[in-house]
Amino acid sequence: MAITKQTIEMAVESVKDFFKNLLKPNMTLEDINEVVNPRLVELIEKHEKKGLQYSAGKFHIKYVDEKNFQLEFEMYFKDEEDQWHKVANESELREVSLLEEGAAKTIKALKIITFPIELPEAKAEKETAPAKEEVKKISEESKEIKLN
Repeated sequence: MAITKQTIEMAVESVKDFFKNLLKPNMTLEDINEVVNPRLVELIEKHEKKGLQYSAGKFHIKYVDEKNFQLEFEMYFKDEEDQWHKVANESELREVSLLEEGAAKTIKALKIITFPIELPEAKAEKETAPAKEEVKKISEESKEIKLN
């Protein structure tokens, strides 16, 4: 499937409502990451179905002021022509009162917390399976040599 400007624009449109209704009161920073990461993986898969290949990405929880924080992500994809595409979005301001006390203090002190966007282990396993098979085969061959 050829990547067109329209395909990229549709992909950008699909991320606009990404952060709506994700947070509930008293969340830790890890809780937020655990809620957001699966949605990011879904977004990656959606873009891959359009012919883009995921390369890397990160998710940020960013301190804005005494009352607010913000969620952001950025992901990088390559198309069939080896051109890079950045997909990014940021949430509206969220009230710090949604965070548990320790998370609020951490975000205020550090200003920005960054998490890598992690693909599910099943997909990562699938991508590394050929290499693992080769290692297994070599290992079995070396056992045969030792036995003979």
